[in-house]
Amino acid sequence: MEAGITVVAASVDSAETTAELSSGMKLRYVKMIAELDGPAVSGSTGAALQTGDRTFLHATGFLLNPAGEITQSCYSSGPIGRLTCNDVMKKVAFEKFMESRR
Repeated sequence: MEAGITVVAASVDSAETTAELSSGMKLRYVKMIAELDGPAVSGSTGAALQTGDRTFLHATGFLLNPAGEITQSCYSSGPIGRLTCNDVMKKVAFEKFMESRR
């Protein structure tokens, strides 16, 4: 099913590490962004920031509509709590259904 969804993933990791991850996971259709400023992203989005031996952002997901407005968000402060493919597909189908009724 063609849903017209663009997936973007971003990381505080280096461009090299991010490229290795993308390649290893075979993320052909995901736009990857590297070298984010973790504290700045945390401050502007509310994403949980882990500090200490390693500094990284915990997973934070946003689903945007075609106008760029956030229609769903999912914040994590640990290893669980992610938007899944099924969650996104259900939400997109729901939003398209609701739009067709307007």
